[in-house]
Amino acid sequence: MPIRKIPKNYRSVTGTFASIKNKRNIAFESLLERDFFLTLEFDATVESYEEQPVEIFYEYRGRRTRYTPDCLVHYNDGRLPCIHEVKFSNEIKEKKVFLKAKFEQIEEYLHQNDMEFKLITEMDMDDIYLENIKFIYNYSVLKNQTKINYFKNILQAYEEIEFADLLLQYSSNKYEQAQATPYIWYLVLQKYISIDLYSPITPHTILKVSHE
Repeated sequence: MPIRKIPKNYRSVTGTFASIKNKRNIAFESLLERDFFLTLEFDATVESYEEQPVEIFYEYRGRRTRYTPDCLVHYNDGRLPCIHEVKFSNEIKEKKVFLKAKFEQIEEYLHQNDMEFKLITEMDMDDIYLENIKFIYNYSVLKNQTKINYFKNILQAYEEIEFADLLLQYSSNKYEQAQATPYIWYLVLQKYISIDLYSPITPHTILKVSHE
């Protein structure tokens, strides 16, 4: 749980992000943070993550200063936990000297405490990938298990199939197809189906079935 409450901020967008992986709402201080949290939801190597996780103190111009990092990520592949600082690249340029002194001390502290450090900017996020995962995450709250199971049963016969062809297996009626479409994307979110998230989603998008 965060040690610092994120205040309302009139210079940037703050709010909460509904995390499936953490089973709670995660607070964010900018849209860039929100987008970063979303990428963590789709990263299979991420076990969990938490915002505003710890307080770290460092020296700057003779003063002891408190720093609360943006996010601590825990992995399931043997990597050390990693503190992530999420900032826009123009802010880094504007505060280059200050941030360099700050982050050098923080990296040393984290190294001594068996943690890694990584700086994230908007340059680290692929626009198409981000657009796709935002779209798919919209369907995280679907509850109609009958429809979910229906598509799972259809997909058992395939290793892969085009999105449009799967809809035709369900119905030739466009209205019924539109009603069913969210359940296909729900299965992508649940990793029962995988797609190329770095390519635009089209009717010809290939759906690969996990069969697990």
